[in-house]
Amino acid sequence: MKNLNTYLDSLFQDEFMHNVAVRVGKGDQILCDLYRSSEGEINQNTLFDMASVTKIVATSSLCFIAMDRGLISLNDKVSKFFNCPDDKKDWTVFHLMTHTIGIGHKPLDKDDVTYSNVADRILSIPLDVPVGSDVLYSCPGYILLGKILEKVFGERLDLLFKKLVAEPLGMNNSSFLPDRSKQIVNSNREECDRGVVNDYNCQHLGGVAGNAGLFSNVADLTLYAKMLINKGAPIIKSETILNAAKNHTEGMSSARGIGFVYVDKDYALTGGLMPVGSIGHGGHTGQSIFVDIKSGLYCIALTDCTISVIKTEPDYYYYEKVKEVRQKMSEAIKSDLNL
Repeated sequence: MKNLNTYLDSLFQDEFMHNVAVRVGKGDQILCDLYRSSEGEINQNTLFDMASVTKIVATSSLCFIAMDRGLISLNDKVSKFFNCPDDKKDWTVFHLMTHTIGIGHKPLDKDDVTYSNVADRILSIPLDVPVGSDVLYSCPGYILLGKILEKVFGERLDLLFKKLVAEPLGMNNSSFLPDRSKQIVNSNREECDRGVVNDYNCQHLGGVAGNAGLFSNVADLTLYAKMLINKGAPIIKSETILNAAKNHTEGMSSARGIGFVYVDKDYALTGGLMPVGSIGHGGHTGQSIFVDIKSGLYCIALTDCTISVIKTEPDYYYYEKVKEVRQKMSEAIKSDLNL
């Protein structure tokens, strides 16, 4: 992996990242397995704060399971589960899962917002654009989706993930609110916050939310990737996964599957490594996972570059540099593996 290592050399030299774990595989074959740290040894079991990768691994997976069990459908209106004001009366589960509710990023870490009333706060936020008119990436939408799941299943989101996703797949080290004595890469500025979710909305809600909060590692994410390659088996029906893996936002500002980022010809962050039709997600803390169901190719890239950049750059700027790193790493991997 000459090109990837050369690029990582420059990032470590500039202290742009301190930890990185990369696995690329195709079916049961591992094509690349790389672990580097300036802080000590890390391996496939080292935990990272998954940030918005939580959306697909935990929340979307639980939504698919709920659909398969007839507990929810994509056409269900949010008003079936919560009292909605008039401007939200047309919201559906489909809108939540495709980020087309018309509300983008919003801070929810306010004194009067709690785990029990956060849905009401989200439903009071004014629309930025008309419902269904465009993709506006929405953490509030996925937090609300998590609250719907808690209603239909009757248990808290972290317990649902453990019982319905992690345990059946053997993802034994993945969880919300991880055991902080385990080896965890820190995504926060202070050492005392190692193992605490970095996302401020999720942190305010106690570390459990539909948008963030999951901690996972390369070993467990490999099992998740293989579940997708196996078209959902053994936890999700194949027709549910195959429908989710289509572009459902044609003509909008970005391509979205049901619950996933959809890699189209304009999606640059996988650097040409993942073919059109691949699905996955990135996370604000520097994480990403993408899978091509057709070929069985997957790429897991876990880093801590967000927290490194935030030390020197203004908040509005640093994630753009993280996305650049994600793209260049993917380009290097593609070159090294001749894919």
